[in-house]
Amino acid sequence: MAMVKFIESDSTGLPLKRKQVAQACARCRRRKKRCFHNQGNEAHNNGPRSSTSGDGDTTACNPIGHSTPSRCEPLPSRDNAHSPERRPSRFVGDLSPEAILMEATSLCSTRDVSVRGGLGIWQPQALDLDKAASPLSSTAPSRQAVQDMLRAYVRNHCLPCCPPPSDYAILRRIYFDKLDPIFPILGSHSTVRSEDEIKEKIFQQTVSLAAASDPEATRHLRLNSEGPILSRHEFCNLLSDSIQTTIDAGLITDRIFLTRILAALSLYMQPHNSDEADIPALLNSRAVHQMHTLGLQMASEESHANSQATQTLLCCLWALDRLNGAFYGRACLIHERDIGWNLDDCIATQAPLFRLFLMIIGLLDKVIALYRPGNRKEKEFIVELPIFEQMIVDAGAVRAPSSCLASLEIFYHSVAILSSQSPSENRSTALPAPATNSRRSLAADRITSIVGREFMGQLSYLPIIPYGVSLSLSVSYRKMRHSNIPMFRSRGKQSFVANTSLLKSMDDTFWTAKTTVAMAEQVLQEMDKAVASLTQETGLIDTSKKGEAAQRDREPPPLSTDDALNNYNTNQGAMDLSILEGIPDLDVFGHFDPTFDLGAVDAALEGNLDFGASSNWFDWQQLWG
Repeated sequence: MAMVKFIESDSTGLPLKRKQVAQACARCRRRKKRCFHNQGNEAHNNGPRSSTSGDGDTTACNPIGHSTPSRCEPLPSRDNAHSPERRPSRFVGDLSPEAILMEATSLCSTRDVSVRGGLGIWQPQALDLDKAASPLSSTAPSRQAVQDMLRAYVRNHCLPCCPPPSDYAILRRIYFDKLDPIFPILGSHSTVRSEDEIKEKIFQQTVSLAAASDPEATRHLRLNSEGPILSRHEFCNLLSDSIQTTIDAGLITDRIFLTRILAALSLYMQPHNSDEADIPALLNSRAVHQMHTLGLQMASEESHANSQATQTLLCCLWALDRLNGAFYGRACLIHERDIGWNLDDCIATQAPLFRLFLMIIGLLDKVIALYRPGNRKEKEFIVELPIFEQMIVDAGAVRAPSSCLASLEIFYHSVAILSSQSPSENRSTALPAPATNSRRSLAADRITSIVGREFMGQLSYLPIIPYGVSLSLSVSYRKMRHSNIPMFRSRGKQSFVANTSLLKSMDDTFWTAKTTVAMAEQVLQEMDKAVASLTQETGLIDTSKKGEAAQRDREPPPLSTDDALNNYNTNQGAMDLSILEGIPDLDVFGHFDPTFDLGAVDAALEGNLDFGASSNWFDWQQLWG
């Protein structure tokens, strides 16, 4: 006989509605666990059930509050969970106690599903974007007041600091033709939505800052349609100050975009003075910090949306970290052992010119290992380098513009100069390790020739260009300083003068070039005074003036066609060291004015070849102006 269940009726005689069983929340359904999160709200339409939006994202309930609506943002779908452009989340590794509690209590968190098996969880930000989206969210009233004032200043003074449309169009073309193919740090942000005013302005300012170093940009360096054309130094200072102030104001709420801008600013901004010499390295460390916060180093499956964009951004940050190590003598912050991606596979998927750049960065990474503390050896040590032409073929960059390839060739030869480590007792001589003597000399000559003759004014003027010329200048300085053969000393001085003139042509753009030029010019002045004094004391005749016309007839075409550089070459370094050939053992540098700090020059210029002086930019600027 069938069982009959009586249903209770209300005061009007109508049956009461049956109590329905609450559905499990999204997280418990996914984990196939019994759900207790909705029981407290069953009296109100059976509790806040999890709902599914049109795009498949699941909204989770509030696990704690029973009367307040859920404040969790939609759980990211499988495709969006690893999208760097759409994921406003914080990554918490499994080593943190917070990860265990977060996974157990927060329904909005999702476990990492990277190809490495998952090493943590993602915790999305709250929906209150006005308070939580900014990386510099403030809590103290005093700090909030300061930020409010700073934001008002940014909107009134920093964001309007941008080239007019006609000039920006030229600067943008220069950037995307010459710089972005080699270092695509702005990535998918090449087109920024016009409704996002802050991101659009910051993007334009960053592009303009990077492109300002190109000679073609000289006539377009203005920040007002009716204003005057500015010098590169003033133009870049105003832009970099505006960008940094906007960042400090916390107005860039997109962490991915913030990471890109920090990295680009680290590469392209120029310090005002010695007090700001460490700012590029500081900006790089902030970009790496954002990378780790976002977990960009954690690998995702190739099928995930924006996986390629994540890999490209990671490669940019890895490359910039190595450049900072070379430029500023800094320890590397990103290590392959902490990267979930296969770095070689990431490099192989990049565009040809960027791939070639990363291949050279890989060589630089091996060279940096020679100079790490504890790795210095008392015997010759050398890093074998592949042929640059073969590297171009392997990168698929055969059809790339010659000017871009020449720019990367300069970088390749810079690494070649540094690719050997000499025993400590030989580091203050003109002779490098025997196995690399020709490599270093030929690499330095190629850099000088490419920058000053073959592709003058046509290069991609990244900071790797003045860095390469500075290394070439250091090679010529060592030859001029320590060689025992007058012919080689004279040849070293000619090369030293040529590299000084090339750096002088870039000193309005690159602060390190300006510092090096100031030092090099004082060395040349002291050399001329010493040679003049020696010729009088020894009774030797200075034939450099008498045979000047005949010498010009025999010389090859000058390294530069620019009139200013030609004038510099003829007005500087007039004394010829060959007049001292009759006294081969005579040390010109030993006759310098005793008040001249020759030891500081040696430490600076020769330290370039040993990763030693690059961290002393503070002292360089103070000593040499």
